[in-house]
Amino acid sequence: MPKAQCILLVGGGSGGHIIPNLAVATALKEKAPSVKLVYIGSRRPMDAQLVQPSGIPFYGIFAGKMRRYFSWRNFIDPFLVIIGFFQSLIILIRFWPKVIFSKGGYVSLPVAFAAFILCRPIILHESDSRMGIANRIASKIAKKVCVAFPDLQEKSDKFILTGNPIREEILDGSSERGYQLTSFTPNRPVVLVWGGSQGAQQINEMIEKEFSRLKTHFQIVHITGKGKGISISDPAYCPFEYLDENLKHIYAITDFVIGRAGANSLFELALIEKPNIVIPLKNLDQQKNAEYFEQNGATVILREGHELYDLLIGLYNHPDKQESMKESLRSIAHPNATEEIVDLILDNT
Repeated sequence: MPKAQCILLVGGGSGGHIIPNLAVATALKEKAPSVKLVYIGSRRPMDAQLVQPSGIPFYGIFAGKMRRYFSWRNFIDPFLVIIGFFQSLIILIRFWPKVIFSKGGYVSLPVAFAAFILCRPIILHESDSRMGIANRIASKIAKKVCVAFPDLQEKSDKFILTGNPIREEILDGSSERGYQLTSFTPNRPVVLVWGGSQGAQQINEMIEKEFSRLKTHFQIVHITGKGKGISISDPAYCPFEYLDENLKHIYAITDFVIGRAGANSLFELALIEKPNIVIPLKNLDQQKNAEYFEQNGATVILREGHELYDLLIGLYNHPDKQESMKESLRSIAHPNATEEIVDLILDNT
C-alpha cells in the first residue's frame, strides 16, 4: 500500500461513537502500518481527550444535531452543519483520504456531504438496532453500510451485517490487577455498575438506595461519571469516575453487569459473556437495542415496578440462567466484527 494513502475516521459526541472507531484504528495500524489515519470529531473536549492518546491527528468541527423534538437549537444547528461542511471540505482536500469510515452521529453529516462533493467513498457503520437520522441520510450516499443488528440488513449488497467493532484488549484483563484496583476479595461476586461514558445519575441514585441490600451478597464496582459520585463508604463499594485502560482488569473480576443499553456496551458484554441487567434510556435506540438482546436471552431489562435487587438475586441464585445468558451473548457477539470492517475499508482503498 503506498505510504501516501490516508483513511479518515469520523465520529464523536459520545464514547459510543469514538471507542469503536479507535478499535478500528488499532486494527488498521496492525494490518496496514503504512496507512495514514486522520480523525474528525466534534468540538466537545471529550472527543479530543479520547482520541489523542492514540496518536491519530484529531480535528474538531462544528456540527448540529437533527432532533425529532422541538428545541430552540433546531434554528441554530443547521448553520453549524454548514460551517462544519466547509471545515470538512478543507480537511478532506488537505489529506485527500482514499476512504472515509464513519461511525455516524451528528458530527458525521457535514463530513459525509463534503465527501460526496469531493467523490470520496464513504463506509458507514450503524451500531444501534435503529438507524439514526444522520446515518439514514448518509446511507444514501455511502458505498457500504455496516450494521450490528440483523433487522437493519436490507436486501442490498450495500448493507453488510458485521456486528459492532470492539476493542480486543478488553479480553486481556488481569483478575489479580482487578482485585488490586478495588481491594475486593475473590470470595464474593463482583457487580460492575455503569451508565455509559458519562455516567447516569438515575442509576447512581438507584445503587445508593439499594446498596445496603446489595452488599449482603455482592461487591460493587461503580463507574459513576465525572462529578456524579454518591455518598457510600464501604469496603464492598469501589467507585471510579471513569475507566479506560483499567476497565479490562475490572471486567476480569466481574460476575454481573448493570448498565445502560448503548450498542457499544451491549456488544462488549456479548464479547466477554457477562450476565447483565440493563436500564435503557427512554430513547427508542436503547429501548430497541435492549429488546433485541432480551428477546435473544442475552439480557434482562429492568422495567418499571421491578426491583433491581430482586432481578440480580434471581440471576445469582440460578447458575443455569447465567449459563444460558452467556450462551446467548456468545451467539450475538460477532467476535470478528473489527477484522471484517477493516478488511472492507482496505478493500476500498
